[in-house]
Amino acid sequence: MTTPSYQTRDELRAFLRLCLTPGHGREKRSVETLARLMHPWLLDDIAEYAPHLMQLRTAADTAQANYLTALETWITAETIEPPAEDTPR
Repeated sequence: MTTPSYQTRDELRAFLRLCLTPGHGREKRSVETLARLMHPWLLDDIAEYAPHLMQLRTAADTAQANYLTALETWITAETIEPPAEDTPR
C-alpha cells in the first residue's frame, strides 16, 4: 500500500479540513486530536509545504521532554531548594 502525497498546499489543506469535519454523522475532530493522530507521511507533506509548523512541532516536543525531565527531577529530589524570591513558582 502506498501512502498519499499531496501535490499542492491547497490539496493538503483540503484533506486536513476534511479530517477535522468528516461529515455524514461522523464526529468533528479538534486540531489537537488531529495533530496527535497524524501519520509520518502526512507530517512529511506538512514539512514540505509549511516548514515553520514542523519547526514549532520540534520545539514543542523538545519543551515537553524538558518539562517531563524537570518534573521527574523535582518529584524525586530528596531536598528541594526553595525558588528565589524573583523566580515564578
